[in-house]
Parts: sequence; C-alpha cells; structure tokens
Amino acid sequence: MIREGKIGLQESVSLIAITIGVKVYFTSPAYIARLLGTSSWYATIISAAVTLVGFTILCMLLKRYPGEDLIGAFEKSLGRVIGFVFSIVIAIFLFIMTALILREFAEVLKVYSLPLTPPSFVIGMLLAAASIVCFLGLESIARAARLFAIFLLAGFLVVIVMAWNNYDIKNLFPMMGNGLDKTIINGIMRSSFYGEVIVLGIIASSLQGLSQLKKSGYISIIISGLIASLSLLASMMAFSYATSQEITSRMYELARIIQIGGFFQRLDPFFLFTWCIGTMVSISFLLYCTISTYCKSFRIQDMRPVIIPSAVILFSISMMPDDFIEVIGYVNILRQHSWTIFFGLPLITLIISIIRKKKGVQKNA
Repeated sequence: MIREGKIGLQESVSLIAITIGVKVYFTSPAYIARLLGTSSWYATIISAAVTLVGFTILCMLLKRYPGEDLIGAFEKSLGRVIGFVFSIVIAIFLFIMTALILREFAEVLKVYSLPLTPPSFVIGMLLAAASIVCFLGLESIARAARLFAIFLLAGFLVVIVMAWNNYDIKNLFPMMGNGLDKTIINGIMRSSFYGEVIVLGIIASSLQGLSQLKKSGYISIIISGLIASLSLLASMMAFSYATSQEITSRMYELARIIQIGGFFQRLDPFFLFTWCIGTMVSISFLLYCTISTYCKSFRIQDMRPVIIPSAVILFSISMMPDDFIEVIGYVNILRQHSWTIFFGLPLITLIISIIRKKKGVQKNA
C-alpha cells in the first residue's frame, strides 16, 4: 500500500477548492456566456448542486467499504478485472484533464502576457515544478494549498471588489438568458466543471475518515460554486453580452479595466501572480492523483519512479492540439461530458454493490 500521509480538513478543502476554482481564470466563463447568455452566473450554481448529488453517491459507495479508497471500492465491488478497468478510466480522464489545463494555461498566458514565448516552454517549466512537488508527496502539496488558499481568495475578491465602478446591472437582463430550459440542461451537463471533487475518493486513505471526506467535498463544492458564480456575475455586469463573447479570459480583462483614481489601475500583474500560483497547485495535485490512481491500480508500492515518465507523457499530450481553438474545443467537450465518468462510474459501482449485497469490513486501527 502506498504511504501518502495524513491531511486535515483545511488542507483537503483548500486543495479541492483551488483545483476547481482556478478554472474561472481560463476560457470556461467566456464559453458558457456564449452558450447561455446572461443566465450563466446561476447556471453554474445548478452545476454545483448536481455535483453535490454526484459526490453524495461517492460517499455512499465508500461508506459500504470502510477504510478503502475509490480504487479499493471498485475492486471489492466489481472484482479485480472490472475494478481495474474503472480505475484506469478515471486515471486516463484525470491525465487528459491535466494536459488540457496545462495547454490552456500556456495559451491564455501567451495571449495576454508572453506573446513570443512558445507554449512548450511554459508547459515544460510548469511540469518541472509540478514533478518536484509530487516527489515531496501529498502532505507537502496540501500544506502549500492551505498556505496559498487565503491569498488566492483575497486576490480574487480584490479584483471583484475593485472593479465595482465598471459594473452595470442592466447587463444582467434578460435574466433567463437564452432560455430557462437551455440553462437547466447545460447547468446539469456542465457539472463536470466540479468533477475534480472525485479525487477525494482517490486520497480517501489520507483523510481522517468518511466524515472528513464528506465535509471536505461539500464545503469545497459550495466554496468553488460561489467563486464561479461570483466571477460570472461580476464579469457579466462589467462587459456587455456582445463584448464578453470575444474575451478569452474574463477575469483577466476584469483586472485590466480596474481604475480607481490615478493610483489603483492595471492590477493584472497581481492577477497573474494569483493565477499562476493557483494553477501550479492544481496541476501538481491532479498529476499526483493521476499517478496515485495508476500505481494503486497496478499495485505499485513506490510512486517516485513513475513521476518523471508521467510528466514526459503529459507534456507530449498537452502539445498534441494544433492551436488554441482546438484546445478550447477539447476543453469544452471534456467539461460537458466527463460527468458521465466521474459520477457515472461510482453510481454503477454502488448499484452493483447493492444488488450483489457486497460490503466491506470495518478495519480496526
């Protein structure tokens, strides 16, 4: 069994909230604004509510197998072969998600700050740092996330508050956007935006029992849901519907238009700092969880020899899309449909476990 150490509630909440919340700095807000119009800010609340249901299914599954993580629950319920397949599918989707976040970060950074820097250089530097962090282990990533979380949240709120003189509430009308039915359907489907909460099941053995897992998941989903909704609401009020469709990163543009007197203006360098730190935590954590899932599936006891090869493969995958447009297309496909994997596989496993009346045995400390 891989020794991953133990982390507390604040660390686990910080990890998940940062991993999910950092995506408000990327292209998703602009895409969902084009898709749903002015209703996008509350559509993401629907997505968060659906994710709470999906996470509850994960908790119900792990409750049947005390002391096991998601990989162990798959194997206990479905058998070694099918459980292995389910675990590898989760690992593959996490791997692809991490690669797309890497490429998306590099492309958005190229658009706004480093137009002459090739994406391969940015991705390579970020992966090198993430690999070193993975060598240090989950506890180190969690402690760093807890340390940075308050600064990242403060930086986000500073941008939201200081842009207040650019807000126009008229931009929120019509409230139904492109149709209430479309808002609800896409709100349900885009619950994949919060899909990273599934990794709590992967690191379940590092948490202080099922109670902490539940609290971590529910709190982090609520926090990240509020962050996403507030981001969409603020950017929707700051930019008209027609303008917002053409913006690559709405949060970055929001930071750029801040101007209070002659002193407080152009806060985008401050924004870049919080964005880069949040992305670094997110990439390191997702890479660690992907490698952890892979090693547990193949019953590899030492993760360290797998880190560098995984980083090299991740770099190769992230460089496969030809251009930014293709990256955005892949990102939105993943965030539209990956809920079927992240929430569907635990649901199938739970149903089979109930039908077969399979349960784990409580492990004594």
